Amino acid sequence: MPQLYKGLTFILALAGCISLLISGEINYFLSFSALALFAGYYRFFRNLPHAPKWVIGGLSGLTLLVFLIDSLMISDDYFIAVAHLTITFQAIKSFDLREPWDHLQVYFMSLLQLIVASELTHSIAFGFIFVLFLIALVAAIVYAHFVKEGKSLGVSISRPVLAISLMVLMLTAVLFVSIPRVTGGLWGKTHKKGIRTIGFSERVDFGSFGDLKSDSTIVLRVELAGESRRPYYWRGISLNDFDGISWNNTMSVREGIYRDGERFLIKPFEEAMAVIQKIYLEPMDTDVIFGLTEMKAVESQGRVILTDRAGSIFMPLKKGKRFSYVAYSVPGDIPVTGTFESYLQIPPGVEKISRLARSLVTENESDIEKAVKIEKYLRDNYSYSLSVPEPPRGINPVEDFLFRTKRGYCEHYATAMVLMMRSIDIPARIVTGFLGGELNEIGNYLIVRQSDAHSWAEAAIGGKWKLFDPTPPVSLSRFSGSSLFLDMLKMKWSRYIVSFSTDDQKTIVKTFTIPKRLTFAEGFRAKKIVSDALRFLILMLICIALLTGMYFLRRRYPGRYSFVTAQYISLRKYLKKKGMDINPSLTSSEIQREAARNGPSLIREFLIIYEEHRFGGKKMTGQDRERYNLLLKEIKKQISR
Repeated sequence: MPQLYKGLTFILALAGCISLLISGEINYFLSFSALALFAGYYRFFRNLPHAPKWVIGGLSGLTLLVFLIDSLMISDDYFIAVAHLTITFQAIKSFDLREPWDHLQVYFMSLLQLIVASELTHSIAFGFIFVLFLIALVAAIVYAHFVKEGKSLGVSISRPVLAISLMVLMLTAVLFVSIPRVTGGLWGKTHKKGIRTIGFSERVDFGSFGDLKSDSTIVLRVELAGESRRPYYWRGISLNDFDGISWNNTMSVREGIYRDGERFLIKPFEEAMAVIQKIYLEPMDTDVIFGLTEMKAVESQGRVILTDRAGSIFMPLKKGKRFSYVAYSVPGDIPVTGTFESYLQIPPGVEKISRLARSLVTENESDIEKAVKIEKYLRDNYSYSLSVPEPPRGINPVEDFLFRTKRGYCEHYATAMVLMMRSIDIPARIVTGFLGGELNEIGNYLIVRQSDAHSWAEAAIGGKWKLFDPTPPVSLSRFSGSSLFLDMLKMKWSRYIVSFSTDDQKTIVKTFTIPKRLTFAEGFRAKKIVSDALRFLILMLICIALLTGMYFLRRRYPGRYSFVTAQYISLRKYLKKKGMDINPSLTSSEIQREAARNGPSLIREFLIIYEEHRFGGKKMTGQDRERYNLLLKEIKKQISR
């Protein structure tokens, strides 16, 4: 077995296993057997003896038993258990590669691993592994053809592999763009675990945000269009009831808003005033969607979104999935609706906090002056810290923050301000979401991380919910330029590969109607024309590349078969017609052996010329061509006698 063929088989087996390992969803202890691949293929490369059949059989039986236990008890998920099973089988197979059929089993197993991995991860690294797998598989199949023909030595496969790989990649791209999109996973449910978030449910325990502030995991990316005041407050959910330990949303009754055309219209608005946010969410374990101030409309997949009486918006479809949508927000304060009773609720035992609030303001001041004064007091007299000790037993954590430790993070500040404003009869609530984000100048979008999770206060003043943020500004570490470039690639991968949608397909189709739309459309803009022209140019380049590849392939392989191959096929057909046992899998070397027993001696010379010019890279001269033709005629003449 040629070393190159062995190497390609090893690459394919390794690619399949790595695609599963990078998903981060499998049990590494149960995948430990992947290390045996290196030992197995080392023996294979050194031509050491195969493992005894009884060992292979015993290990295979044991693996199936572990699979049953894994799927029922350990992983409790047949899908993940299949992933573990394939890794172990790859390892066992590396000690038992005897026949060409064994290599095909490795290829099939690797393909199965990639299919499983595609359900477990959307990482751009998976894309690179897929391309590597594709090229290695093409190379293995092409080389297997030469091995089968008995001409594996001295044969260059780089050009056919390159040409076929390009063709396959182009065909894959065309199919990817053209195949209709369907919602839902192939296996009926998603196996990716969403990012664990805190603060975006109907009940949020006080102090839970502290762990998130040191987590740099990216949760959303935003492309902004339109003017909006900074810093950006990405509003999630508002909570109105505090029992001294947890915040709760007692206004959680949800109402459905159904899709109207391409949008979910929440409230009427002037589109010219709207800030348009294209938001790409990473898989999160919450159904809350985020946007600036009050979202007036949302464009997304699905038939219905939900909203509660406090104005928070929920998208059940997106929970645990990578999801994108467009939010329309109008800058400004949110109008107050409903009654105030629940926004004046104070838990028992906070009289000391109330006295502090009343001591800071006077009765002659307006509500807005009182709120600003409390906000300033908290900013100026307390320190931001993620290291907050537990309050003494029986002491309210907010009271402990205000009067003992005097240090805390956003939850402490926002909760303290809400309770202090309620103490002086100003309706207030706490809001959780994200603050700010890092601008990725390479891709011109904002990156928002778990560490940007934030809570702030809103007070009902003058018929509007006014935003107050008593937390002092904190400087956070940012990523380097190379990290931002890598994130830009991930963003493009997520946008144009993972999230490629039916709407994108419609956009591509519309691209071809540009002349008609430009003539009759009203109010078209130059920017859109340029954008559409670029998309059209990209499609043209793909078509040109496809045609160029076909041109070179046709030059390399003129006609359906070259002259050498066509004459060879003619000989095979003739020999079969005359009764020789010529089946489709018979190689030229095997025909030589068959002809040596039953056919004319000229067949051997004919086949030598065929192999020299078909596989040996020898150029056929006019003399060779004449001899080749003559041999074929003589062979037919001798056989027909």
